[in-house]
Amino acid sequence: MTRAAFWLLPLTLVLAACAPRQQAGSPRVLLVPGGRIVGSWAELPEGTFPLPGPPLFADRAGGVLYLAYPYELQIYQHGELTASEALPGVPTFLHAFPEPVVGTTAGVYAPGRDLPPYPAQDARLNRSLWWTDGAAHRNDRNLDPGPFRRVVADRDRVAFLGEEAYFPEEGRFAIPAFQDAELMGSLYLLTEGGVLRYAPSGLLLDQRPGRYRELAVGDGKVWLLDFENRVIRLDADLKEAP
Repeated sequence: MTRAAFWLLPLTLVLAACAPRQQAGSPRVLLVPGGRIVGSWAELPEGTFPLPGPPLFADRAGGVLYLAYPYELQIYQHGELTASEALPGVPTFLHAFPEPVVGTTAGVYAPGRDLPPYPAQDARLNRSLWWTDGAAHRNDRNLDPGPFRRVVADRDRVAFLGEEAYFPEEGRFAIPAFQDAELMGSLYLLTEGGVLRYAPSGLLLDQRPGRYRELAVGDGKVWLLDFENRVIRLDADLKEAP
Protein backbone atom coordinates (compact mmCIF):
# COMPACT_ATOMS: atom_id res chain seq x y z
CA MET A 1 0.00 0.00 0.00
CA THR A 2 1.28 3.46 -0.82
CA ARG A 3 2.02 5.95 1.92
CA ALA A 4 -0.82 8.16 0.63
CA ALA A 5 -3.26 5.26 0.82
CA PHE A 6 -2.15 4.52 4.40
CA TRP A 7 -3.03 8.03 5.56
CA LEU A 8 -6.41 7.80 3.84
CA LEU A 9 -7.50 4.80 5.88
CA PRO A 10 -8.88 6.70 8.93
CA LEU A 11 -11.08 8.81 6.64
CA THR A 12 -12.08 5.65 4.75
CA LEU A 13 -13.27 3.96 7.91
CA VAL A 14 -15.37 6.95 8.90
CA LEU A 15 -17.00 7.19 5.48
CA ALA A 16 -17.62 3.45 5.30
CA ALA A 17 -19.72 3.73 8.45
CA CYS A 18 -22.21 5.73 6.37
CA ALA A 19 -22.80 2.84 3.97
CA PRO A 20 -26.03 0.85 4.31
CA ARG A 21 -25.69 -2.07 6.70
CA GLN A 22 -27.01 -5.51 5.83
CA GLN A 23 -28.73 -7.83 8.22
CA ALA A 24 -26.44 -10.31 9.95
CA GLY A 25 -26.00 -13.46 7.92
CA SER A 26 -27.13 -11.89 4.62
CA PRO A 27 -24.42 -9.61 3.25
CA ARG A 28 -25.16 -7.75 0.06
CA VAL A 29 -23.54 -9.32 -3.00
CA LEU A 30 -22.41 -7.20 -5.98
CA LEU A 31 -21.20 -8.69 -9.26
CA VAL A 32 -18.07 -7.31 -10.90
CA PRO A 33 -16.27 -8.65 -13.98
CA GLY A 34 -14.28 -11.66 -12.79
CA GLY A 35 -15.72 -11.95 -9.30
CA ARG A 36 -17.99 -10.47 -6.68
CA ILE A 37 -18.15 -8.26 -3.60
CA VAL A 38 -19.74 -9.99 -0.61
CA GLY A 39 -20.46 -7.50 2.14
CA SER A 40 -17.07 -6.21 3.26
CA TRP A 41 -15.03 -8.75 1.25
CA ALA A 42 -13.80 -8.78 -2.35
CA GLU A 43 -13.58 -12.19 -4.04
CA LEU A 44 -11.52 -11.68 -7.20
CA PRO A 45 -8.98 -13.57 -9.32
CA GLU A 46 -6.16 -11.79 -7.48
CA GLY A 47 -7.46 -13.13 -4.18
CA THR A 48 -9.96 -12.52 -1.40
CA PHE A 49 -9.33 -9.44 0.72
CA PRO A 50 -11.24 -7.30 3.25
CA LEU A 51 -12.80 -3.92 2.58
CA PRO A 52 -13.56 -1.17 5.10
CA GLY A 53 -17.29 -1.71 4.65
CA PRO A 54 -19.92 -2.76 2.12
CA PRO A 55 -19.76 -0.39 -0.89
CA LEU A 56 -22.83 1.09 -2.51
CA PHE A 57 -21.52 0.30 -5.99
CA ALA A 58 -18.59 -1.69 -7.38
CA ASP A 59 -17.04 -2.28 -10.79
CA ARG A 60 -13.78 -3.63 -12.19
CA ALA A 61 -11.79 -3.11 -15.40
CA GLY A 62 -8.23 -3.94 -16.40
CA GLY A 63 -7.53 -5.55 -13.03
CA VAL A 64 -8.51 -2.35 -11.19
CA LEU A 65 -11.38 -2.46 -8.69
CA TYR A 66 -13.48 0.66 -8.10
CA LEU A 67 -15.71 0.98 -5.02
CA ALA A 68 -18.15 3.82 -4.41
CA TYR A 69 -18.97 4.80 -0.82
CA PRO A 70 -20.83 7.90 0.37
CA TYR A 71 -18.59 10.83 -0.65
CA GLU A 72 -15.63 8.57 -1.47
CA LEU A 73 -14.30 6.55 -4.40
CA GLN A 74 -11.76 3.85 -3.55
CA ILE A 75 -9.43 2.25 -6.09
CA TYR A 76 -7.72 -1.11 -5.53
CA GLN A 77 -5.02 -2.97 -7.45
CA HIS A 78 -3.66 -6.40 -6.54
CA GLY A 79 -5.78 -6.39 -3.41
CA GLU A 80 -4.37 -3.12 -2.06
CA LEU A 81 -5.91 0.33 -1.75
CA THR A 82 -3.93 2.52 -4.14
CA ALA A 83 -6.04 5.69 -4.24
CA SER A 84 -9.03 7.34 -2.64
CA GLU A 85 -10.87 10.34 -4.04
CA ALA A 86 -13.54 12.54 -2.53
CA LEU A 87 -16.89 12.45 -4.29
CA PRO A 88 -19.14 15.54 -4.40
CA GLY A 89 -22.18 13.58 -3.21
CA VAL A 90 -23.66 10.17 -2.48
CA PRO A 91 -23.05 7.84 -5.44
CA THR A 92 -25.97 6.80 -7.64
CA PHE A 93 -24.06 4.67 -10.18
CA LEU A 94 -20.51 3.57 -11.01
CA HIS A 95 -18.98 2.32 -14.26
CA ALA A 96 -15.30 1.40 -14.62
CA PHE A 97 -15.21 0.96 -18.41
CA PRO A 98 -14.34 2.42 -20.90
CA GLU A 99 -13.17 5.07 -18.39
CA PRO A 100 -14.26 5.31 -14.74
CA VAL A 101 -17.25 7.55 -14.08
CA VAL A 102 -19.44 7.96 -10.99
CA GLY A 103 -22.88 9.49 -10.74
CA THR A 104 -23.61 11.35 -7.49
CA THR A 105 -26.42 13.36 -5.95
CA ALA A 106 -24.34 16.47 -6.77
CA GLY A 107 -23.60 15.55 -10.40
CA VAL A 108 -21.38 13.25 -12.41
CA TYR A 109 -17.71 12.75 -11.46
CA ALA A 110 -14.68 11.19 -13.17
CA PRO A 111 -11.21 10.78 -11.62
CA GLY A 112 -8.73 13.22 -13.11
CA ARG A 113 -11.36 14.93 -15.28
CA ASP A 114 -12.94 18.33 -14.82
CA LEU A 115 -16.55 17.63 -15.78
CA PRO A 116 -19.55 19.93 -15.40
CA PRO A 117 -21.94 18.57 -12.74
CA TYR A 118 -24.40 17.10 -15.24
CA PRO A 119 -27.45 15.60 -13.44
CA ALA A 120 -26.97 12.18 -15.02
CA GLN A 121 -29.21 9.23 -14.21
CA ASP A 122 -26.60 7.11 -15.98
CA ALA A 123 -23.47 7.87 -18.00
CA ARG A 124 -20.45 6.40 -19.73
CA LEU A 125 -17.12 8.08 -20.33
CA ASN A 126 -15.61 7.17 -23.70
CA ARG A 127 -13.53 10.16 -24.77
CA SER A 128 -16.78 12.16 -24.48
CA LEU A 129 -19.29 11.96 -21.65
CA TRP A 130 -22.43 10.20 -22.88
CA TRP A 131 -25.19 10.67 -20.34
CA THR A 132 -28.93 10.58 -19.84
CA ASP A 133 -31.42 12.42 -17.68
CA GLY A 134 -34.20 10.84 -19.71
CA ALA A 135 -32.87 12.35 -22.93
CA ALA A 136 -29.60 11.37 -24.66
CA HIS A 137 -26.64 13.76 -24.39
CA ARG A 138 -23.02 13.86 -25.53
CA ASN A 139 -21.25 16.36 -23.29
CA ASP A 140 -23.45 19.49 -23.59
CA ARG A 141 -25.03 18.43 -26.90
CA ASN A 142 -28.58 17.04 -26.98
CA LEU A 143 -28.83 13.94 -29.20
CA ASP A 144 -32.33 12.53 -28.76
CA PRO A 145 -35.32 13.27 -26.50
CA GLY A 146 -35.69 9.63 -25.48
CA PRO A 147 -36.91 8.52 -23.02
CA PHE A 148 -33.85 6.54 -21.91
CA ARG A 149 -32.72 5.22 -18.54
CA ARG A 150 -29.41 3.45 -19.22
CA VAL A 151 -26.17 4.10 -21.12
CA VAL A 152 -23.82 1.30 -22.19
CA ALA A 153 -20.49 1.53 -24.00
CA ASP A 154 -17.40 -0.28 -25.17
CA ARG A 155 -14.37 1.36 -26.79
CA ASP A 156 -16.06 1.62 -30.18
CA ARG A 157 -19.75 2.28 -29.56
CA VAL A 158 -22.23 3.85 -27.18
CA ALA A 159 -25.93 3.04 -26.83
CA PHE A 160 -28.79 4.66 -24.91
CA LEU A 161 -31.43 2.22 -23.69
CA GLY A 162 -35.11 2.59 -22.88
CA GLU A 163 -37.90 1.00 -24.88
CA GLU A 164 -35.42 1.23 -27.75
CA ALA A 165 -31.67 0.79 -28.11
CA TYR A 166 -30.36 4.00 -29.69
CA PHE A 167 -26.86 3.90 -31.21
CA PRO A 168 -26.13 7.55 -32.13
CA GLU A 169 -24.01 6.62 -35.15
CA GLU A 170 -25.94 3.51 -36.31
CA GLY A 171 -29.66 3.82 -35.62
CA ARG A 172 -32.14 2.27 -33.25
CA PHE A 173 -34.31 -0.79 -32.65
CA ALA A 174 -36.95 -1.90 -30.17
CA ILE A 175 -35.82 -3.94 -27.15
CA PRO A 176 -37.73 -5.80 -24.42
CA ALA A 177 -37.95 -4.68 -20.81
CA PHE A 178 -34.59 -5.29 -19.14
CA GLN A 179 -33.07 -5.36 -15.66
CA ASP A 180 -29.41 -4.89 -16.58
CA ALA A 181 -27.43 -4.24 -19.75
CA GLU A 182 -23.88 -4.05 -21.10
CA LEU A 183 -22.12 -3.50 -24.43
CA MET A 184 -19.15 -5.59 -25.57
CA GLY A 185 -19.23 -5.62 -29.35
CA SER A 186 -22.79 -6.90 -28.97
CA LEU A 187 -25.55 -5.53 -26.77
CA TYR A 188 -26.35 -7.81 -23.81
CA LEU A 189 -29.69 -7.45 -22.05
CA LEU A 190 -30.62 -9.19 -18.81
CA THR A 191 -34.39 -9.78 -18.83
CA GLU A 192 -36.77 -11.69 -16.58
CA GLY A 193 -36.46 -14.71 -18.88
CA GLY A 194 -32.70 -14.71 -19.37
CA VAL A 195 -29.92 -12.98 -21.29
CA LEU A 196 -30.29 -11.73 -24.88
CA ARG A 197 -27.42 -10.82 -27.19
CA TYR A 198 -28.08 -8.37 -30.03
CA ALA A 199 -25.97 -7.07 -32.88
CA PRO A 200 -25.90 -3.25 -33.13
CA SER A 201 -28.17 -3.70 -36.17
CA GLY A 202 -30.90 -5.16 -33.94
CA LEU A 203 -30.42 -8.80 -35.01
CA LEU A 204 -30.89 -11.22 -32.11
CA LEU A 205 -27.70 -13.32 -32.09
CA ASP A 206 -27.98 -15.54 -28.99
CA GLN A 207 -30.06 -16.06 -25.89
CA ARG A 208 -29.58 -17.89 -22.62
CA PRO A 209 -32.75 -18.71 -20.67
CA GLY A 210 -32.69 -18.52 -16.90
CA ARG A 211 -33.18 -16.23 -13.94
CA TYR A 212 -30.26 -14.05 -12.95
CA ARG A 213 -29.80 -11.01 -10.70
CA GLU A 214 -26.92 -9.16 -12.36
CA LEU A 215 -24.88 -8.99 -15.56
CA ALA A 216 -21.29 -7.89 -16.17
CA VAL A 217 -18.89 -8.05 -19.13
CA GLY A 218 -15.16 -7.64 -19.67
CA ASP A 219 -12.10 -9.17 -21.37
CA GLY A 220 -14.31 -11.02 -23.84
CA LYS A 221 -16.33 -12.76 -21.11
CA VAL A 222 -19.84 -12.42 -19.71
CA TRP A 223 -20.54 -12.90 -16.01
CA LEU A 224 -23.91 -13.54 -14.41
CA LEU A 225 -24.94 -13.58 -10.76
CA ASP A 226 -27.77 -16.00 -10.03
CA PHE A 227 -30.29 -15.81 -7.20
CA GLU A 228 -28.10 -18.06 -5.03
CA ASN A 229 -25.27 -15.50 -5.46
CA ARG A 230 -23.20 -17.84 -7.61
CA VAL A 231 -21.03 -16.30 -10.34
CA ILE A 232 -21.41 -17.89 -13.78
CA ARG A 233 -18.78 -17.21 -16.46
CA LEU A 234 -19.74 -17.35 -20.14
CA ASP A 235 -18.05 -16.72 -23.47
CA ALA A 236 -19.20 -13.76 -25.56
CA ASP A 237 -21.71 -16.01 -27.35
CA LEU A 238 -23.34 -16.94 -23.98
CA LYS A 239 -21.88 -20.46 -23.89
CA GLU A 240 -20.35 -21.85 -20.67
CA ALA A 241 -16.69 -20.78 -20.40
CA PRO A 242 -14.05 -23.15 -18.94
